[in-house]
Amino acid sequence: MAENFPPDEFDQVAPAPGRRRARRSAGKKFLEFVTYFSVSAILAGGGLFGYQTFLGGGTKLDFSSLNTPAPKPSVDPLRINETKVVDGVGQVGLAGTVARKLIDKGWNVVTAANSDTGVPATNTVIYINSAQLNDAAKALTGDLGNYAIEVSNQYIDPITVVLGADYK
Repeated sequence: MAENFPPDEFDQVAPAPGRRRARRSAGKKFLEFVTYFSVSAILAGGGLFGYQTFLGGGTKLDFSSLNTPAPKPSVDPLRINETKVVDGVGQVGLAGTVARKLIDKGWNVVTAANSDTGVPATNTVIYINSAQLNDAAKALTGDLGNYAIEVSNQYIDPITVVLGADYK
C-alpha cells in the first residue's frame, strides 16, 4: 500500500479467495507440450487401428503399379533434331506460323525469327549442317513442302528453314 496517500474504501477490500499460481518455467511448458502431443498421437493411432481392424478399414495400398515402367513416347528419330525457322521475306508472323505448323507435326522447333541479313530471300531453302541430316530434311519437306535442301555451316542449328518469297 502506498504510504503517501490517505486510506480509502479500496484499501479495506479483502484479498480474493483462492490460490495464486506461480509462473510456469520453460521446462514445464515443454513437458506439458510433449504430454499433450503423446496423448493425441496415441488416441489417433488407436482410432485408426480400431477403424481398420473392426470396421473393414478403407482402401488398401497397391504398390504393384510402382514396379511397372512407364511407356516410352513414340518419337520419330528424324524429328528430334533442333530446327530453326527464319523468315527471309519480312512478313509479320510468318516464321511463328510455320514454326507452330511444324511443332504440331512433331518437329523440335527451337527458334522462329526474322532474317537479320536485311536481304529478302527469293526461294525457300532447308539448310542442314551435315549430309547425315539429309533423311531428316527429306522428312521435313514432306511436312513443309517440296523445297531445296542444301548442306551449309552458315547456321548453328542442325536444320534451318529459311522462308523465301515462294513459300505458300
